Amino acid sequence: MVAAMIGSVAPMGIGISHGWRTLGEAMVVTRSDQARVYTLDREPALDKFLRQLDAPAEVYQDPVEFRRWMLTRPLGVQRRSGVAVKNISHDPDFEGRSIGGGSEIVQGALVWATEGDSASVLDAVEVACQDAIDRLGDAEPIGLLTLSCMGCKAVLGTEGVGEETERIAKRADGIPFAGFHTLGEIARTRGVEGFHNQTLVVLALS
Repeated sequence: MVAAMIGSVAPMGIGISHGWRTLGEAMVVTRSDQARVYTLDREPALDKFLRQLDAPAEVYQDPVEFRRWMLTRPLGVQRRSGVAVKNISHDPDFEGRSIGGGSEIVQGALVWATEGDSASVLDAVEVACQDAIDRLGDAEPIGLLTLSCMGCKAVLGTEGVGEETERIAKRADGIPFAGFHTLGEIARTRGVEGFHNQTLVVLALS
């Protein structure tokens, strides 16, 4: 494990964006345990979620098809700061009809079906960069640190990752930037929840 702490008297800005759009009505988590959701609106979570997405029949039972299809359809969790997303493509329980979201999803939470594509993910890259810079106020940015998700990398592919870098460079506008792909991102601008999936997090330094 490697850890680093950055301290400064100068302003720092955080930008968070994912590009996934909510679909249909919100659902209530009616039974969960840690990261596993058993029921949504008192129905088996896997089936309720897939119906909300109008998923094809093979996704209901085939792990390979489920993972492929769900990479662009994460679970949205309502927070004070907006809708955060959880990558549930890797941990379905087809026998018990539950879904797993990587981090705790509490009973009573409002959740959404979401969707997106490489274009919406790339648009979110620019939003996250600009939000981070804007949070510096009048301070001049001197660098950006970017943390993008491996889940987004899988959606973008090799060419898309190249364009992701180009979008960051565009918003950086000549200042240095560096970053890497992660397995989950931790960042918050308000509230206590800060774990994200399939999201770009940007730290702007001044």
